[in-house]
Amino acid sequence: MERRRLAPSDWISIGLYSLLYFIMVGISALLCVFIIPGYSYVYIPVVSALLSGPVFMLAHAKVPKFGMIFTMALVMGIFFLVSGRFPLAILPAIIFGFLSDGINHPFHYRNRWVSLVSYVLFSFGPTGPIWPLFFAPERYAYDLASDGKNVEYIASVFEAISLNTGWLVLILLFIASIIGGLFGQYLLKKHFKRAGIV
Repeated sequence: MERRRLAPSDWISIGLYSLLYFIMVGISALLCVFIIPGYSYVYIPVVSALLSGPVFMLAHAKVPKFGMIFTMALVMGIFFLVSGRFPLAILPAIIFGFLSDGINHPFHYRNRWVSLVSYVLFSFGPTGPIWPLFFAPERYAYDLASDGKNVEYIASVFEAISLNTGWLVLILLFIASIIGGLFGQYLLKKHFKRAGIV
């Protein structure tokens, strides 16, 4: 039981992997801005799920203990909270981070398919900031106005976004997380293990 608890060295590793994940989300945001036309902010979780699989699977293999995945998700949720996003934007990070960690725990973080499902759940954690856009548009418009956006900009946002866009994002996120997770597992097996990283 003692070995399953997070040690000080584990917290250092979690901090490193959380930073790497944060960087991947940042890269995803830049890619969305430059590649996807229109209000591409809503697609950041999709691109992030596609790119972050290797970071997640490496962290998963290096720190196979309960709390590691949840902490990574929580760090992103706290960032949303302190950066002035919708106050409840932290909730998906908490919920999906806990579920992602929870389903892995009984399998001691060793089952490949459970790990993949875990990554799919984890990938829904960063969706907190986009939910109000689809389900609380008045609040989202208020937040944009508070950030100094003019009426024309706010109108252009909602011209390109609908509830159907929300469903599209969820479907794409599900697909991207599977691809990203499988790619992460492939790199873990073919490169990370051979290089002695894991």
